[in-house]
Amino acid sequence: MFYTFLRQPCLFSIDDASGGGAAGELSEASLRAADAEQMRIIVEADAAAQQALMHPNYMINGPSNRVLHKDVLVGMLAQGKMGSDFFERVIEDLAITGNVGIVMGREVVHPTPTSELGQRHGDQVLNRRFTNIFLFEDGQWRFLARQATIVS
Repeated sequence: MFYTFLRQPCLFSIDDASGGGAAGELSEASLRAADAEQMRIIVEADAAAQQALMHPNYMINGPSNRVLHKDVLVGMLAQGKMGSDFFERVIEDLAITGNVGIVMGREVVHPTPTSELGQRHGDQVLNRRFTNIFLFEDGQWRFLARQATIVS
């Protein structure tokens, strides 16, 4: 699966051969949809949707080399500290075990100058490896944890 988001104008394209998944269904298709929604939320800086998607115990070991929890991350998103002009994600593999979904792959990001990564790394494209972990409960995927590491 391949996702690309561009800002100004915001373009969202998905190349997805898996088809759709019914809402409330624990499936590979619904996990892919939850992962695509997580990416849309970040690109569009939709803090309210991020708050709803994230599990209360959410944590990230992020590309800024810090471990953060839900409230801090939602606040950063609302304040524009996670902005990007370009964001591409390629899912290399995923798995579902019980009610846990794991999505792994690579990302290419060009952070905005005012974002935390833009201030730290300047005007450059960043390559990252990522792992997203979702928990399926009450008929929906909840975003539980993420690891995103900048690689050369």
